[in-house]
Amino acid sequence: MRLFGIDGCRAGWVIASSDPGLGALDFQVVPDLRSALGEAAAGRAVLAVDVPIGLAASWPRAADVEARRFLGAPRASSVFPSPSRATLAARSYRDACARNRSATGRRVSRQLWGILPKIAEADRLMTPALQARVREAHPEVTFAVLAGRGRGLEHAKKTPAGERERLAVLRPFVPAFDPGAVRRALGAHTVARDDIVDAVALLVSAGRIHAGRARVFPPAPATDRRGLRMEIVA
Repeated sequence: MRLFGIDGCRAGWVIASSDPGLGALDFQVVPDLRSALGEAAAGRAVLAVDVPIGLAASWPRAADVEARRFLGAPRASSVFPSPSRATLAARSYRDACARNRSATGRRVSRQLWGILPKIAEADRLMTPALQARVREAHPEVTFAVLAGRGRGLEHAKKTPAGERERLAVLRPFVPAFDPGAVRRALGAHTVARDDIVDAVALLVSAGRIHAGRARVFPPAPATDRRGLRMEIVA
């Protein structure tokens, strides 16, 4: 059994993996999610991935609302409102805004437009059965839960202070790692330092899911029209 924490990055997805005891960390960058989801489907892995799974017919998803409320300002803004499924077929930002406005009454942000292909990829591959081992997570929600503050962390993740704060939160749960060294090994052009730190946070969430200790936002999630649970797990 392996645990995978998966975060989007420039070259696709960065994966932090370990055994269930979180005794050692391995890292890789992959172009897509197929192999990782295949491991989950075969019963060999539990995944926590930072991508919306389950898309509401109307805006917003309760999972996004609950996560943002839990984080509070200023980290709440890191949880983007998930798009409608109709928006995934958009070919331009203007098209995406029109499709999402038609479905939900709201346009999409430039940030969400940037990750729309990753949301579409996950939506194509996910099934309700896979959600037994593949769960949507969010790094900032995980950090807040692990820190036990009842709210989001103080510093932005891309700042030196933010990286130090997040590594300090992770220290009791995983072996020490150097984001800079990991980035050099993977290829600095493929992944950012904060992507690596986020992937490790998601790995800790995968461990909590495997152990049955994960916190779910909201506690009783609804399902979308395809039967996918709309939740954020930490």
